[in-house]
Amino acid sequence: MNQMLKVAIALGMVGSFALCARSVQSAGASYTTQDKAMNEFRGVKLGMKRDAVKAAMGNPENSTDATDDFKLTGDDTMTVHYDNGEVKAIQLAFLDPKNAPAWKDVVGDAPVNELASGAKTARKTMEAEKFWVTIYQSKDGMTTRITISR
Repeated sequence: MNQMLKVAIALGMVGSFALCARSVQSAGASYTTQDKAMNEFRGVKLGMKRDAVKAAMGNPENSTDATDDFKLTGDDTMTVHYDNGEVKAIQLAFLDPKNAPAWKDVVGDAPVNELASGAKTARKTMEAEKFWVTIYQSKDGMTTRITISR
């Protein structure tokens, strides 16, 4: 009887640890894991048609055959680059640090590199989805630039 009790307790503890680990993993997955990276912004995604971008963002501030420039909050901007009428790249410029997304939400677990100037950069390549994302932040943290591209 004592041995069965010990086995039951041991199994209960192992099950609890597994459940705990799964909860932590699930909670973290909504923010970042090794295989997460920003792949869209405000509904704009790589491969979208130009009309769908305008439906999501409204009319651009400036437009050429290959780009649309959208004003975000304050002085923050988004430039969408097209190739054959589909989104090929999304460039974001945040001039107000409080509007910029967190690094982990952009590049997940990618290593952060500090440049000689004191600025920081990181890049995450998503092989399966065939895109990459980079983030750059100036030394003073006042400028953050993000690029999502194929």
